[in-house]
Amino acid sequence: MRFSEYVYKTYHRILLEQLIAKHAYHINGTMLDIGALNPRYNHLFKATVTSVDIIVNEKLGVLYGDIEQGLSFADDSFDSVICIEVFEYLDDYQRAINEIYRLLKPSGRAFISVPFFYRDHTDNIRFTEKMLRAKLQQFRSVQSIRIGNGYIAVWDILKKKIFGIKFKLLRYFFFILFLPYLGLLKLFKVARIKDDFYTGLFMIIEK
Repeated sequence: MRFSEYVYKTYHRILLEQLIAKHAYHINGTMLDIGALNPRYNHLFKATVTSVDIIVNEKLGVLYGDIEQGLSFADDSFDSVICIEVFEYLDDYQRAINEIYRLLKPSGRAFISVPFFYRDHTDNIRFTEKMLRAKLQQFRSVQSIRIGNGYIAVWDILKKKIFGIKFKLLRYFFFILFLPYLGLLKLFKVARIKDDFYTGLFMIIEK
């Protein structure tokens, strides 16, 4: 992972992308990408992809689809579904869960991810691990993976606050001051530590 990635992305996002790549082998056949305004992960999957979002993007092949209103696909249409960082914006996330279940073929698998310990970004809800697992009970198998830990959350908060400093020289000063903290996180592979803090959840579910 290039150093610049840690500057321009949150550590949470980097860990999420690593999890998607690590578990991409679960996704195959026909795949539905829900909330895919920017389908940045599709190259990781050996699947035939259909992408939907409430905003159409003809250049990227993104069709219109509102998961809360129901999608115009028949039952059992897809072998796989991914829904990355979408649920937190929904008013009726249970409808979205039911729709994913309806669209998946028997034994089909889905990835769902949500942020938790994260800045307010006009989302409607935050899911704890216990809460989200309970909402996914209709699926035959639910595997939950916590993203990050307290140390990772601290870095993301520090970086966000530093980048919010208006004065350029002061911003650079504080970034360089706290840069060794990032170095320690990477050197000691701190992201592997699991504690009571997590920046988000990555769910692998099977119908």
